[in-house]
This record gives sequence, structure tokens and C-alpha cells, in this order.
Amino acid sequence: MVLANDSSGRQQNQRWPLPALQSELAALEAELASGKKPHVERLQALEGDVKHWAGWFSDGRPAPRFARILLRAGQPDAARRLLEYTHRVASDGDGSLSLLLVNATASCGDHASALKVLQPLVQAQPQNPALLGRAAELACKIGQVEDGLAFYARASSIDTAWRGRYLAALIAAERAEDALAEARAALRHTSGDTALCFASLRALWRFGNDRDEVARARSQFLAQIPPDDSAPLWRARMHKCAQDYEAALAELHVAHRNNPQDPSVLRERAEVALLLGHWGRDASAIAAAAPVCDQAPELAAQIARADRLLRAFGGSLASASEDPSRWSQLRSPESVFEIVAARRQPMLRPAGRGLVMIAHSLTAGGAERIVANIFRRLREEGRFDWVKLYLVRLSAEDGSDFYLPLTGIARHDVVVLDRDVAVEEPFAYLSQDAARTAQAIRDRLLADRPAVVHLSLEPLTLYGGLAALEAGVPRIVLHTHNMRPTSLFPDSPIPPRWRDCYAALLKREEVRLVCCARAAMGDYAEWLGIGASERLTFVHNGSDFDRFRPADEAARAQLRAELGFAAEAPVVGTAFKFREEKRPILWIEAACAVLERRPDARFVLFGDGPLLPAAKDAAAARGAGNRIVFAGLVDDLHRRLPLLDLFLLTSSSEALPNVLLEAQAAGVPVVAPDVGGISETMIAGETGLLVRDEGADAYASAILRALDDPAWRRSASHSGTEFIRKHFSPERMMANMCAVLLGEEA
Repeated sequence: MVLANDSSGRQQNQRWPLPALQSELAALEAELASGKKPHVERLQALEGDVKHWAGWFSDGRPAPRFARILLRAGQPDAARRLLEYTHRVASDGDGSLSLLLVNATASCGDHASALKVLQPLVQAQPQNPALLGRAAELACKIGQVEDGLAFYARASSIDTAWRGRYLAALIAAERAEDALAEARAALRHTSGDTALCFASLRALWRFGNDRDEVARARSQFLAQIPPDDSAPLWRARMHKCAQDYEAALAELHVAHRNNPQDPSVLRERAEVALLLGHWGRDASAIAAAAPVCDQAPELAAQIARADRLLRAFGGSLASASEDPSRWSQLRSPESVFEIVAARRQPMLRPAGRGLVMIAHSLTAGGAERIVANIFRRLREEGRFDWVKLYLVRLSAEDGSDFYLPLTGIARHDVVVLDRDVAVEEPFAYLSQDAARTAQAIRDRLLADRPAVVHLSLEPLTLYGGLAALEAGVPRIVLHTHNMRPTSLFPDSPIPPRWRDCYAALLKREEVRLVCCARAAMGDYAEWLGIGASERLTFVHNGSDFDRFRPADEAARAQLRAELGFAAEAPVVGTAFKFREEKRPILWIEAACAVLERRPDARFVLFGDGPLLPAAKDAAAARGAGNRIVFAGLVDDLHRRLPLLDLFLLTSSSEALPNVLLEAQAAGVPVVAPDVGGISETMIAGETGLLVRDEGADAYASAILRALDDPAWRRSASHSGTEFIRKHFSPERMMANMCAVLLGEEA
């Protein structure tokens, strides 16, 4: 034992003199800076000595320093333990210890606890924008979107430097109108703020639909970029925003050559390389950021995951950096799916004939409505001993509980997945969000032990399917509700990567892929290159059409009056999520083309979504006035559909749109593009009209032809209700779906 003086001058016993301990910490910092990772045993041996001095010295001098080392070394749990201990025994006058504990807790994935630690600091320093911004970030991560936006708004009102992050949060929350208003105001008064100008461009890119406005914002942003070494970094961010990650990485390589030691360049280059997923090819870019991640714990965790994936194949980030060509085939997520599909986990011993249905949410969408309907009927029919519903999100705040009443169960009966979990291999090799989701699903499946798992919509079908395989579930059904995802997201680089993930899953005999239309099944088969296979099938959607019935003239007049329409006016309508693939601007253009010939016509759109503001702007710009009404999201569409003379859809990609089935069930003829499985939803020429040309004039021509032929509309109304009830009954859907779930397809 050595005697040493503590901060008050008293002599105390200690195991390691403080100067020697500080020298050891300095050596560790130097190793990390050089890219060398300390052995875990060495770090563990130091923990007791650091805690010893944290206890004797009221300021806990070595503890924060060692905690930062642990974070940089990829040991966030150890850093959190140390800081929690130090927080109890040492003073924290300036709050720096608490803030470090916040970062360590967040890097462990426990954002809720991190926010709890931070809240006293925010209350003590309510005018500190950095603390408010950190609170905003954490609140958004745990789904407290309104609180997060409020924190960001307070931070930006104190320091305008936070306006860019506030705008980014509005974009992430899909607050389209608020984001556009903030962006347009910012572009008028950017005052050389490149970050704010960039956030404004992102908002217009995401929610606007005026190409000239976007082009002006892009030019303004490019003009704002400083003529220095930061220019490639800003251009990279622009490419990243456009999801052109290869172009972004190329710019970041230029930025790195200009400033090889710049931490922000190193971090952003690694982030883009990790997003691309070519972890073997881009290992050197990823590894180079490791020493500068002490203030970016999530990035550090992602870098550690990339290293672990390479080690699973016998390499490492270090070895791949030296010989990238040897490891270029290693990618995330594809290689992770190969790992799981190739190995055989012990088969789960089911707790009876149980079924788990898993979806992201119950938001107002056609696929979510099908999930809710299938779940309710399976519980009622009793084909399974028990049926449970897992959701990633269920909140009244963001509308993710829209179809909860349709399930027939109470909110507390839904399993909302706990994604604040310790992520294990192989899920640790995935991106953070996917890893948490897969881990949460696997953990819960092991607890419930179902015989069958049903997963709906990409990418949950993929990551949930991976989790179900890893849990050893005997039968796994992946249910898609679209054409191949590359057609749904044509400009995104991510969906093409899903092809190999699906291919790996479908090698396993436990897995079935179910599409919602014959056309979709053929499209997936061609995309995956699997041809005819018992593991790929289709089940047409069905619904309870008892609620969807034609209305009498008095009811129609009342419904039209609610929208301000005359009873005798020809009315064309739709209902969709205002997203790119629904082409809402094309819908508006077609409506305006009809109004030029039929000024007595009226149009109504039900729904919401990110492109709703752009659609409203397009209608206003064309002088449509009150002849085009945006009625918002409604929960009684079945009551409102009969007010229409025609139902119009203009989507670029559809598999089997439920709303076309519902419109015909309500006696409304449909006009829709001949894409995907739409032709399966109608008798072309008899219950609806298919449009084979792309432009607004083609849709307008079909609408005018139908409006000018009331006899055809009456016939189509009658034929449509009969066709839908015969071919798309819920009983037919359930019989076919149960055959797949129970393995009785043959």
C-alpha cells in the first residue's frame, strides 16, 4: 500500500498512486488515437483503481477520463457503471459528470434513462441550448416526438444555430407543413448559415413538389457553401440527402484527402460507408473514425458491429483495410442473412398451436387494415390455440393506433416491442435500428414460443423473418403488400439490397413468401430469380364489405352537402397516403384537366401524408379553389365513399389496392392505371376503366368518358358490388391465408 494525499490534504490508503494511474490513462488514450484497441482485461483491471480515486477525491478526477476511454474502446456498459458509481460518490458542480453519464447511457441504447439523467440539468439550466438540444434528441429517439420538437424549438429560440437541427427534427417527424414554413422562412433569411440552408433544401426535397423552388434552394445552398476545404463535406451531405451514397462517399474521400485528421470528416465518411453496407470494401474509411468517436457513441457502436461481422468471417476491419479486395464481398445486411440462413438453430418447442402476427404499426394504410382484419378473424375462428399481435409502434400521438379498434383487442393486449435491449450477435452486425427490432422480436418469440409467425410489410418482413429464424420458429410467413420494393422506392439504394436477403431467407424450408396479388407474386419471382416455388404464393386481400354499400339519393346529398358540393354535381374522389408513389400531383393535374371541360365537376381527396402540402399548393396554383376539397384523414371512409360518382387512383406502383375493392363494394366505378395487380381488382371496361397512358390528359379522358355516360356508371355500380363480394370476400381470404399459415397450401 502507498500513502497519498487526497484533495483535502488527508493521507489515505490506495492501490495505485494517482500520477501513475494518470500516466496509464494517457497511455491508453495514445493507443486509441493510433487505432489500437486496449484489451478488455486491462480495462477491467483499472476499473477498481479508478473507482478508488473517485471515492477519495470529491471531484472524481480519473473517472470521467477513464469513462471516455471506455466509450472509445467500445465498452459503454462499463463506462455507464463507472459513471453511475462516480455520480454517487463525487460532486458534479458543473454538470459535466451527469452529461457524460447521459452519453454513456445513450450509447448503451437506453435513451429513456439517459433523458431522465439529463432532465435535472435542463431544469437547472433552462437557457442552455446545448442541453435542450440533447434532450430533444433523446426525446425523439424514445418516441416522445412532441417533447423533442418543443425542446428543439426552445433551443433554436435561444441560439439560431439550432434552427437547422429543429428543421431536421420536423422533417424526421414528417411535420410537412411546419417544416416547409420553417424552410421557406429560413431561405429568406439564411445570412450565410450553410447548415440551415441545407436543412431547408432537405425539407423542400422531402415535402415540396415545386421543382423550380427546389432548384432555387439547391442553387442557394451551393452558393452558401464556403470556398474552402469544407466544400466537399457539404456536397457529400447533399448527395446523402438524395440517397446517392456512392457519390457522397466519393466527396468524403476528397474531404479526407484535404483534411486527413479532421474528426468531422472521419466520422461522416464512416457513417456513409456504414450506410452503404460494403463493410469489407470500405473498411479503412470505417476504421479510421474509431479514434474520434468519443463524442459519437452510436457511431462507435456501429463501427464495432462492422468489425464483429468481419471477424465472424475470419477477418477484421484492420485486415480488410490492408486487403479490401479479399473482403469486398462482405456486406450488411446481406452477409448477416447468409450467416443465419446457413446455420441451424434448435427448433423452438411451441407452446401449443400459437400464432404471432407482427407489424410495424396500425397506421391508416391498406396493409395495416388487412393485418387488423386477419388478426381479428383468426382470434374469432379459433384455428389457433392463441394469437398475439406484436407492434413496433402504437401511439395515438402519431396515429399509429388508427386501426387498433379493428383488431378487436384492447391496447394493453398488444405487445409493443421493447427495443431498448442489449443487442447480441448476429443482429449486432445490422444497422442500429434494424438490430434493435430484430433482437426485440427474437427475445419475445423465445418467451412466447409460437408455432407460426406472420410478418407484414418490408423491411419488417426481412428483419422479423431473420429474428424468427434465429429463434427457431417452425413456420414463418412473410406477407408483402406491394410489387417488388425497387418499384415502390425507385430512387432509394436500399431496396435493391433486400433481394439477397429474401433469397437467403427463402432457402429455408420454414419460410413462405405471400404476395397480395398474382401480378405481385410474378414480379417477386422474377426479381428474386426463383421461378415457380411452393415457398412463394399469393392470397388476394379480402375485407368485411358489409359496411361498404351504395347509398340512396338522400344520403348522397347529405354527404355532398358536408363537403359544400351540390347534390347534382358530378363528384370524383380518392383516398390514399400522400406519398410519392401515389402521385398526388398527377391526380390534381388530371382533376384540373377535367374542370376545363366540366367546370361543374367536384373533386375530394381523403387522407394525409408528407406530400399533402404540395398537393394543396398545386391545386391552389391552378386556381381550383373550392372545386377540389382536401377532406383529411377519416375513420368512416365506408360512409363517405358512396357520395362519389367515380373513384380515381393515379399510383405509379400498386399490388392490390384495397381502396379500389372498397370503392366498388360501395357501388362506385373506378378509374386507375394498369400497373401491378390493379387489373385483378376490377372487370376492365365493366366495373372500372384502366388507364394505360401516363399523362394527366389520359386520366382526364377516362373520367370525362365515364361522367358523360350515366348508363355505364349505373351498370358498373351494380356489377362492381357483385364482383367484389364474390371474389374478395373475407372468408375466401381467410381460407387461403390459413392454408399458408398452417402449411396446407397443397
